[in-house]
Amino acid sequence: MEILETYLPKDIYSLLVMAVVVVAGIWLVLFLVRKLIGIALLAAIVIGGLMAWHNPVLLRNAQDTAVRYYEQWRYGATVHEEQRRW
Repeated sequence: MEILETYLPKDIYSLLVMAVVVVAGIWLVLFLVRKLIGIALLAAIVIGGLMAWHNPVLLRNAQDTAVRYYEQWRYGATVHEEQRRW
């Protein structure tokens, strides 16, 4: 504990300023990490869209999957209820 005491200031105002700086630094890091994750997800969606756009087989498969999910959401149960994989 003696090692930690040498780095902590003795007066209350310095402690408050240091606490505010630490909280602001943590907020800034979390804000930047959240933005970087958002940019990475957006880049992944764009790259996936370009891959599907330039590959007709992949595009057809993506369209079939999207239509199947939409129909399941819109009409409730799937059309081929008896063909479940489980």
